[in-house]
Amino acid sequence: MLHNSFFYCNPAYWGYIIALLRSMKKYFTKELGLILAISILPIFIVYLPFILKIKHFYFLDLHESGVLQLVRNFDGPQFLVVAKSFYDKNIIVKLLFNAVDDKYYAAHFPLFPLFIRSVTPFFGWFYSGLVVNLFFGFLANLMFFHLAKKYTKSPFFLTFLFTVFPARFWIIRSIISPETMMIFFIMLSFWFWDKKQYLNSSVSGALAVLTKFQSLFLFPAYCATIIESWYKDKKIPKPIMMSVLLIPFSYILLSVLFLIKFNDFNAFFHAESHNNLYIYFPFSQFNSNNSWIGTGWLEDVVFYLVALITLTITLYYRKERVWFYFSLFYTLFLILLPHRDISRYSFQLLPIFLLTFEQFLTSKPFKYGLILSLPALYFYTLNFIMTNQAGVADWNHFLR
Repeated sequence: MLHNSFFYCNPAYWGYIIALLRSMKKYFTKELGLILAISILPIFIVYLPFILKIKHFYFLDLHESGVLQLVRNFDGPQFLVVAKSFYDKNIIVKLLFNAVDDKYYAAHFPLFPLFIRSVTPFFGWFYSGLVVNLFFGFLANLMFFHLAKKYTKSPFFLTFLFTVFPARFWIIRSIISPETMMIFFIMLSFWFWDKKQYLNSSVSGALAVLTKFQSLFLFPAYCATIIESWYKDKKIPKPIMMSVLLIPFSYILLSVLFLIKFNDFNAFFHAESHNNLYIYFPFSQFNSNNSWIGTGWLEDVVFYLVALITLTITLYYRKERVWFYFSLFYTLFLILLPHRDISRYSFQLLPIFLLTFEQFLTSKPFKYGLILSLPALYFYTLNFIMTNQAGVADWNHFLR
């Protein structure tokens, strides 16, 4: 069965993961504690007003305070539905959005919900999603720190920056969301690739795909790198090509699951088209009439696109081939995506961006600027959490 397959995949792969974590614990004990603090404290500070049930915090009206406000942020309740039902139409709760079809949940991939389901005996449905996100947020920070030591003399500061900046990522870390899991597996895939452990790299990429669809862009990035290597050396080791195929195969396997559950092999694409998410004209984000735009106040989208295009060009000149191709293909995808929330869709490139421009981002002026701007990031985070709420008619379904 697919929903158990990740527990039983190549044992050597999980052996490498355990060895990696153990090696970090052995040689970086103090660092491990600092990374844990960096991972937990900023999130706890976000949680604090909700834990204390403060209704008026400075100038913010937290009118419905309580931890429930964290749980009900998009797309948290949807992932709870998948965790409870595993796409079983007889179990799926249709109280979140009365107008949506069952296939809507095919847009929410299973790996994150399966982890939620696995810890619910200990934390219950309300809190399991938050716990899993915190855990993978820590793992993502640990992996990022391990990578950052190769690129910067300030890996701790860069890891802290990776935790709270941009503020949209700080928000994602604080609610029920699969992005931290996805980013962890993407970074792990890059790490294995750099070590020439191509099978483990592909397994990590496959697990990233089972978390979010956008991770599939690892496949063309690796293929382009292999083709470029072949062009130079006229030789491609067969194990590389065979292992890389695991990445698209994981999506095919997931589509087979959707065929069984929804009688639709392409349920994911139909779910996305039902939500008006599709590839369109370049820079179509700047159409206020689009259902996912709805405003002309889009200058932040311009900044994001400029930053990502600049990242891609920089990686080209630095000859970071895998990162370059991943950034190239994914930035092209974002340019064609008519969606307002480009900041959230660009998280796949966030670690690469921070490591590429670390010299500026760890400079004293930027450090001082970030420290002075932390209140702005914090209040943006709280305000966004209070406004990005899913309408849940009845929470009793999550208590049974």
